Amino acid sequence: MYGMALLVLLGATTVGYLFVQLPGIRKAFLPASVVAGLVLLLLGPEILGKFPTDTSIEKELYEAWEPLPGLLINVIFGALFLGKPLKGLKQIWKLAAPQAAYGQMIAWGYYAVGGLLTLLVLAPLLGANPLSAALLEISFEGGHGTAAGMVPVFQELGFETGQEMAVAMATTSLFATLISGFLLISYGRRKKLIGKQTPFSQIKGMVYHRRIVHQLHKAGVSLREELGVVKVVAHVMLIVASVALGWGLHWALLQIELLTWGADGLKILGYMPAFTFCMFGGMMAQAIWLKCGLTVSRPLVELLSGATLAVLVTSAIATMKLSFLSSDGLAFLLLVAFGVGWVVFSFLVMARRMFARDWFVNGIVSLGQAMGTTATGLLFAQVVDPKQRTGVVESFGYKQLLFEPIVGGGVVTALAMPLIILLGLPIFTAICAGVCVMWMIAGLTIARKG
Repeated sequence: MYGMALLVLLGATTVGYLFVQLPGIRKAFLPASVVAGLVLLLLGPEILGKFPTDTSIEKELYEAWEPLPGLLINVIFGALFLGKPLKGLKQIWKLAAPQAAYGQMIAWGYYAVGGLLTLLVLAPLLGANPLSAALLEISFEGGHGTAAGMVPVFQELGFETGQEMAVAMATTSLFATLISGFLLISYGRRKKLIGKQTPFSQIKGMVYHRRIVHQLHKAGVSLREELGVVKVVAHVMLIVASVALGWGLHWALLQIELLTWGADGLKILGYMPAFTFCMFGGMMAQAIWLKCGLTVSRPLVELLSGATLAVLVTSAIATMKLSFLSSDGLAFLLLVAFGVGWVVFSFLVMARRMFARDWFVNGIVSLGQAMGTTATGLLFAQVVDPKQRTGVVESFGYKQLLFEPIVGGGVVTALAMPLIILLGLPIFTAICAGVCVMWMIAGLTIARKG
């Protein structure tokens, strides 16, 4: 059964890849994994399975895929920082401060917008669970992996419907970011907001671009060497070690909690999924790896991580449950609409004020991540700044070090729903709105100084 499930999954991914190569479809930049997941969802028990036909896929195959997203998210987070060159905190902040402030503002704003919408509309008028306030950040910012990895938290809090909504919202947000992103890029070109550079920024961009090319030539590593069997196996072992150390760290902290404040029934770390700790497991594994005199190839790590993410997204979409549409369909649509509205507002109104230079490029990269994935943000950067003359991609990369451990699947994402229960939704929403405004002011201040 598991062999057949894997073959069908690979077959669907191939169909998805071929589909996105079709003329016209290719220009939409739709990920093949999303197409593959939608094909499997259509052929599965949630759609065609409701009307049994010869084309529907057996339910047992979907049951084999269901655990995959929750397991594979550990691999994604374990590989998050492997092979990334780390600078000093002061240098990272100097490079990434505007991006970090803008990204944090959007993430905390998701909680504020979701909280206000839930307090004023969803809970009193539609009877929605107060925990719905956390779904925007989990799904839009965290994506399919975060939504799948938090299954134990949703189950512990009795909000299984929320997990179904989160996966569906993550899928919807991918389409929303591609549509809104390319519409905004078209708007930027009409208004001549893309490509306007001062002589200084042009020279700086040329120097940056040549430095990157020089580093690539200096590396002189062929694709054949990168994909050598020994090197691939070694990096797989490194990623496995990262996940194992993350799980071990999670388990150790749970034991400490049980022996201390948790003895009286207070649970904090118990609500945090294991994948959050795999980030730190990766840092520990890499430190040990380098001390042993071994090297880490970031391109190879990204290749392995990207393949894992493709399987994760495909299986997460394929195994989506659509039963929530009958009971929470309107709440789902309102959350998506307000989430998209918040990000577009942030881009059109705040980005130009929070970025002293190249506000359009900076804003569109963050928009891609805030509603899609990091890869979507980089895709937009490739469209509006193909030669990387602005240096935005570099600052965006370092921004992740100040961003992902906190939100977008980090500590705050993991604790948001338990905090709603502990503090109450009104207080939680007020705190998140305050933090959102704080990051907004920080971004405006940084822009004035820049």
